[in-house]
Amino acid sequence: MILFDQLRISDDGKRMYINLHVNNADYFQNIYLDSLIVTTADKVSETSPHLPSEDYIYKKVFTGNEREADLVLQPVDMNEKFSKSSFSSDLFFVYVKVKGTPDQCTPCRLDEEITLGVTFDESLLYQKVMQYTKGLADDCTIPVGFMDFILLWNAFKASIETEHYIPAIKYYNMLFGTDAEGKPYGAYDKTSGMIHKPCGCHG
Repeated sequence: MILFDQLRISDDGKRMYINLHVNNADYFQNIYLDSLIVTTADKVSETSPHLPSEDYIYKKVFTGNEREADLVLQPVDMNEKFSKSSFSSDLFFVYVKVKGTPDQCTPCRLDEEITLGVTFDESLLYQKVMQYTKGLADDCTIPVGFMDFILLWNAFKASIETEHYIPAIKYYNMLFGTDAEGKPYGAYDKTSGMIHKPCGCHG
């Protein structure tokens, strides 16, 4: 029932843009915004997209009959559970709950009261790709790690699109997180041309 016009992190990681509106189709003429919750990936379970009751970093309750929202959030707007100075190191889940009754002829699944959006700092993706592109330009060979990275990225996107959020979080951590030694996954090794131990494939 909710359409995200914009859901992204700014290039400097300091702002989260959330622009959304209730679907304007006739089915949803009596639907309004109820609440919006932002949480980090470590608080998401297989039960998603059920709305978190406590483990969130931001919550907004809509008191009127509002059908759209335009938010620009900063780390300071988050609660005490988010102590970071930027949004650049997390995968975020944004839950939007609506109130009201959709038309009884609303197509299946379009009548769900919770809509879930996912976002992260996409500059992380561009930085990784440019690392591999530089390696490709240096020796004119395709690093095995680059192929791993592309496969992981597509697995991440497919998991989000099919609402398999736990695998999506796993792939995100492989793409942009760090291992037990604090070394970043996906770090380009110029000597081997491989990704750093993402899943035992070519690490």
